[in-house]
Amino acid sequence: MSARKAVLRTVSAGPDKEDSAVDLTFPVQSVETKMHGPYKRGDRLLYEKPWIFVVSEKCRERICNHCFESLHSSTGASLPCQPEILVRVSRTMKPGLRRCTGCAFSWYCGKDCQKTSWKFVHKHECQFFKKALETEETAIPLTVETVRLCLQAMIRMKNDPDWDRPADGFPELSHRTFPNIMSHWKEIREDQKELDFIDLMSSYFQKIWKGQDLYSDLIEPSVLGVIYGKVRINNMTIFGTYGDKLGVGLYLSASAIDHACLPNACPSFSGIRINIHATEDVDCFDNVRLSYLDQTYFSRPRREMLRQRYYFDCFCRGCADDRLDRKMNAVRCTKPSCKGHVLMDPYTFDSDPCSVCQEMPDDISKESIKRALQNGIEAQALVAEAKKSDEHRKVLHESEELYLILRKVMHPTNTLLISTSLQVATSADILGQYDKAFFHFMQLAIVYPQVFSRWCFQYSEILMKCTTRGLLVQQSPLQHRNLLVHFIEAMKIVSTCAGRDSPTFAYYKKFYDDCRQT
Repeated sequence: MSARKAVLRTVSAGPDKEDSAVDLTFPVQSVETKMHGPYKRGDRLLYEKPWIFVVSEKCRERICNHCFESLHSSTGASLPCQPEILVRVSRTMKPGLRRCTGCAFSWYCGKDCQKTSWKFVHKHECQFFKKALETEETAIPLTVETVRLCLQAMIRMKNDPDWDRPADGFPELSHRTFPNIMSHWKEIREDQKELDFIDLMSSYFQKIWKGQDLYSDLIEPSVLGVIYGKVRINNMTIFGTYGDKLGVGLYLSASAIDHACLPNACPSFSGIRINIHATEDVDCFDNVRLSYLDQTYFSRPRREMLRQRYYFDCFCRGCADDRLDRKMNAVRCTKPSCKGHVLMDPYTFDSDPCSVCQEMPDDISKESIKRALQNGIEAQALVAEAKKSDEHRKVLHESEELYLILRKVMHPTNTLLISTSLQVATSADILGQYDKAFFHFMQLAIVYPQVFSRWCFQYSEILMKCTTRGLLVQQSPLQHRNLLVHFIEAMKIVSTCAGRDSPTFAYYKKFYDDCRQT
């Protein structure tokens, strides 16, 4: 049997029989956007350019501040903003970002983007940036994305005659205009921390715009608070091909899509343009759902974060299913000789019998599990703080220690163990410790879809890394052929979640074609 047929046979045994006969060359194809439902999995149901958007401070001097695609690899995909990844791919970059000579703050890939940005908002924000950069005290707020988003909103409201129209996209949702979107000002003004931040912004804008009457009505705290609310509630993170944050944008139509902890659609980005693809069959647009949060959280913190960030109580099928928390908190059977697992509520610690021996954990075992879970959550918070400063060796060390502790108690499908293993794999990969990264990626390839949907970029990246890192640490041709199966599944996921005309697909396809040749 040929290697190609062997791979195809293995793929045919995968989760979905209907896509088993996929063309393994994965040709690039244009994707049409459907006007209305019903939608099939993989259908593009919306694309849109942002009404306002700003680049992340980490990326500001590394990518074009207008198109977000100034530095390109040979795949045609945007390069990452993390310095440690950027160094590894710098040889493939097209040199030369242009710094705005007016403000010396914004960067562009060329004259076209600079001219377009100038007409869009930069003609007005350039003067603001130049004034703000005169002192360190007034320069620091420019690193805050929300401040720059509010600045752009006010600039458009005063200078753009089309500011109150829908954004450029398809299908056009005529009711989704900036004046019409929700601000939750009633809830925001009951939060003293939010009011303090709005007052600081108001004072800041008054200081920079001193003597200018054009914006005086908008920077009054009560008016600015409404603008801030609209921006804060409705903005979306713009991700690059590598899954790294490039910036933040306000998408008027895409932000109309409600949240669900178990979503049926996902966003992807082509530069600053957002594309929404169905990951399940959906009957109509009103029933499309995105996840606003990391799906690895248990229900209580999920609902609390949604309440604090978006001011609503979630009653989706994920929150209504009291079995989901138990599934996410699977622990090992306390009987030493048993290989089974126990589904346990992470709050009450009530549990099902063991999946194999049918025994129930005793109180002593439950107390041990409770301590391990609490210690794990606290340790993850410390790891998250270390990640902010890009201390990858520290992150790897702390994540490994936590992983070794948790795996003694937690079942491999426990979400706390999964997220810890993913952090170990990611940090090891960044540091070039490919044996360690490959081990964890391979484990994750098995357990991740047992808890979460396989139709997400997180899982496609895990599968892709199984192949690309495996080719570095494994030697035999048979092992290499087996590794390709993971990449085939990754290509299916990216085709579904981003479309075959997207930069993400182009990035994956370049590596996939290289791996097939290898």
